[in-house]
Amino acid sequence: MFGKRKFNSFFGDFDSMFNELNSMFNDNQFYVTGKRKVENGTDNNGEWTKESFISDDGTYSVTTIVRSNTLQSKSTKTDDKVESLKIELEKLVESQEFEKAVELRDRIKNLEVNQDKINKLKSELEESIKKQDFETSIKLRDEIKKLEE
Repeated sequence: MFGKRKFNSFFGDFDSMFNELNSMFNDNQFYVTGKRKVENGTDNNGEWTKESFISDDGTYSVTTIVRSNTLQSKSTKTDDKVESLKIELEKLVESQEFEKAVELRDRIKNLEVNQDKINKLKSELEESIKKQDFETSIKLRDEIKKLEE
C-alpha cells in the first residue's frame, strides 16, 4: 500500500521543511544581554547556588537554584539562622517595609557578634544535658535564647 517511493517523499518533505526552519533560526540568532548574579550559601538542607539573570531592559529574567543535599552539623545552625534572616531582610527591603527591616538588621548583627559565644554555650548545654544537670541546662538555654533575640 505504501510504496518505498511515497514513504521517502513523505519524509523528504519534512526534512526540507525542518531544514528551512533551522536555516531561518540559525541565520537570525537571538541574544539577550544583561547582568548575571551568583550567590552561594548553606542552610539546614545543605549547600545551594542561586544564579539570576536579568536583561538590560528588564523584560527578561531567569533564576535557577541548585541544591546539594549534604547534611549540616549542629554548629552551623546559627549560621543557617543568620542566612535565613538575611533572605527575609532582602524581602522586607524589596517590599519597602523599612521599619521591620531595621529591626531584623539589628537582630542579624547581634547574632553575628554573639555567634562564638552562642556556639560555646550550646556545647556547654549539650554537656550539661549528658550529665543530666538540668538546672544548668535551663540557665544555658535561657542565655542562648537571650543572645539569639
